[in-house]
Amino acid sequence: MKSTHLCFLGAVGAAGMLGAAPVEWAVDVSGSGPAVSPTMHGVFFEDINFGGDGGLYAELVENRSFEHTDGMLAWREERRGAAAGRQAFSGAEPIHPNNPRFLRLEVETAGDGYGVSNLGYGGIPVVSGEEYRFAVHARAGANYKGGLRVRIEGEDGKVLAEGRIGKLTNGWQRHKLMLASGGTTAKARLVVLADSAGTVDLDMISLFPKKTWKERENGLRADLVKLLADAKPGFMRFPGGCIVEGKTLPNAYRWKDTVGDIATRKQNWNRWEEVMANPAVKEYKQTYGLGFFEFFQLCEDIGASPVPVLNCGMSCQFQNGELVPLNDLDPWVQDALDLIEFANGPVSSKWGKLRAEMGHPAPFRMTHLGIGNEQWGARYFERYQIFYRTLKAKHPEITYITTSGPGVDDGNWNFAWNQFRNGVPAEVVDEHYYRPLEWFLAQSARYDAYDRKGPKVFAGEFAAHRRDKASALDAAVCEAAFMTGLLRNADIVTMSCYAPLFAREGFVQWTPDLIWFDATRVMPTPSYHIQAMYGGNRPDKIVPSAFSNNSTAPVASGKVGVGTWLTQAEFKDIVVRDGSKELFRSGKGLDGWERPTGQWDAAGDVIRQTGNGEGAIALAGDASWKDYTLSLKARKTGGKEGFLILFHTQGAEVPERCWWNIGGWGNSGHAVELRGEQLPTVRGKIETNRWYDIRVEVKGSSIKCYLDGKLVHDINRPVRPLVYAVAGIDRKAGEVILHAANPSPEPREIAVTLKGWTSTKPAAGQVLTSGSPDDRNTLDEPGKVAPKPVTVPVSAGKLHHTLPPWSHTVLRVAR
Repeated sequence: MKSTHLCFLGAVGAAGMLGAAPVEWAVDVSGSGPAVSPTMHGVFFEDINFGGDGGLYAELVENRSFEHTDGMLAWREERRGAAAGRQAFSGAEPIHPNNPRFLRLEVETAGDGYGVSNLGYGGIPVVSGEEYRFAVHARAGANYKGGLRVRIEGEDGKVLAEGRIGKLTNGWQRHKLMLASGGTTAKARLVVLADSAGTVDLDMISLFPKKTWKERENGLRADLVKLLADAKPGFMRFPGGCIVEGKTLPNAYRWKDTVGDIATRKQNWNRWEEVMANPAVKEYKQTYGLGFFEFFQLCEDIGASPVPVLNCGMSCQFQNGELVPLNDLDPWVQDALDLIEFANGPVSSKWGKLRAEMGHPAPFRMTHLGIGNEQWGARYFERYQIFYRTLKAKHPEITYITTSGPGVDDGNWNFAWNQFRNGVPAEVVDEHYYRPLEWFLAQSARYDAYDRKGPKVFAGEFAAHRRDKASALDAAVCEAAFMTGLLRNADIVTMSCYAPLFAREGFVQWTPDLIWFDATRVMPTPSYHIQAMYGGNRPDKIVPSAFSNNSTAPVASGKVGVGTWLTQAEFKDIVVRDGSKELFRSGKGLDGWERPTGQWDAAGDVIRQTGNGEGAIALAGDASWKDYTLSLKARKTGGKEGFLILFHTQGAEVPERCWWNIGGWGNSGHAVELRGEQLPTVRGKIETNRWYDIRVEVKGSSIKCYLDGKLVHDINRPVRPLVYAVAGIDRKAGEVILHAANPSPEPREIAVTLKGWTSTKPAAGQVLTSGSPDDRNTLDEPGKVAPKPVTVPVSAGKLHHTLPPWSHTVLRVAR
């Protein structure tokens, strides 16, 4: 089961307020700790939310090759003066078979020009005095003797820039112009006009700002790349994400479609098109102008190691689950081998030669390769092992990344890790977490107990999801707290990155996102600043830390309840006892039951949930109840899963509820979920039309869950830190680096002792905080939540500092 309700985190506890004893943090600088991989903090790019075409890729023309389903999307006919003619699409002798359709203009009367205009992605932004690179592939019919007039025009029709291409040839030829804008607007249009009667064919009509990143012709938006570079990522994972899988296999991302001359690249539709939130956006395509060569080049530019992900012969299992038969996998495996050659091979090799022809003779030094994205189950591991064994035999120098599925601690995740424990080879396992804020705090110690002899972990996609999915300060600080655990366990976790990376305002499928933008502006979120604070302050070795006065007891009181997820069920004989005292007993009907969600009725002493919704619950009892035993009988009557048995629950929302999820995740396992934190899953299922005896015992921090008299879970609630912190050394800089997150509404005083580090120089760093945990940045106010410098006195290796509410602080202490 996957909850769709998202969390707003309230107070973590009242202990540790100013006036109370400070949190004491002893850092043993001379102690032994794990080395930190240069790839610890990175970025993940997927073309979602118009992050590629219309975003990072600086092309200003939408549908430049007329290959969209609606060939005239973003285009309109232009008849200037007495011009007359007609337009049609043709496929006769195209530029390339991968680009089969072009626009044919049949001009009857040239007048002041007959042709087309393009509006870009809701308007083309131009700046006065700036130059723009225009290009077009054109071919003249035998009867066409003229040229092409090219203009950039404002919304009011005012000509802001103009140029002319002279006589055209009878074969396809690429023509280029440099246009200087005489005005500034975000709503310009590009106009291309034939100035003679006759037939002329047009394709690949393009406009780029000259000021792309490094002023490359097929370039990237400089402002967006600068934000990436400023985050100092150790790696970049690309091109996805779900688009790697595709909705079906023909829709899968194939890297060979994305290299070579941009006019020969094979356009694909974006699998995120179907869930675009803006109904005015009719199509979402990948032109592949931003392809694997450009990704490798970008990685090199920003100092990030390239981490490509390739399809493993499976489409998206959520949408289709189409499979390449095992005996037909060879071409897909060969794609992976050829990619390694393209990235790292000599110029004398086939694919190394193409890389050189594209302008990069030197290898890109790729060291990691992902095999599949978010796949799960036996069918994935059959295919993964074929890839892995072939690739490892031929390229042992590459580290290969496998996946544990789209979630963690569920049946698919358990299946994957059991595979790794039972002989399936794994070097790095990609784990993903899109969870409520509380989960990130609860999981800060997630990797403390991981097997040090097992595979390494790539925290490949994570983001703290508030209920409103806003990129607010509180979510960012909870991510920062979680990342202290990633860094502390650097011997296990070698890579991590937030997801998704980009979102264009008005063109969004998914929130929250790291960086927002529109045609002219960019806005880093608080979460971006957290990633940049970690990326720019990455130690090369972790050192031991010890804490005193740094814990708070979790909330352990609340009502009882029953519920279902995509399932219908009946419940009876519901009794709550505190020792010999009976607190509650169900009777006839629904008297005494709160029913915030679901479709509930009663038949005698049986209460029933008959709907098929997610998270249907009924609650009873008192929010102050603490130690008690809940017993009942339950029977599934239909649906996909089992039962939700609630205890210590304050309300219906994620941060208010605790439940035992019996037969969850497609009826594959049982797990306790505490206010957004999912504890380890035990495999199991629930049969239909069978009554089960259920008992939950809660006392203090202890939770025991029994099914038909068998103990399934024996859990002690974890104690939460007040301050989440980690320390390391940057040996090259000669500095101790301290990261400390305070995810609470109260300031926290910390007293730090640096054992073996006698510096008296002030500690310098940054703090990210704001006036409210709800604060967020906007395109109009992009710097509302941003890091500010902080300096803290140090005396004999000791410092005192007060961490503001809802804050993350990083300090560097030199000798």
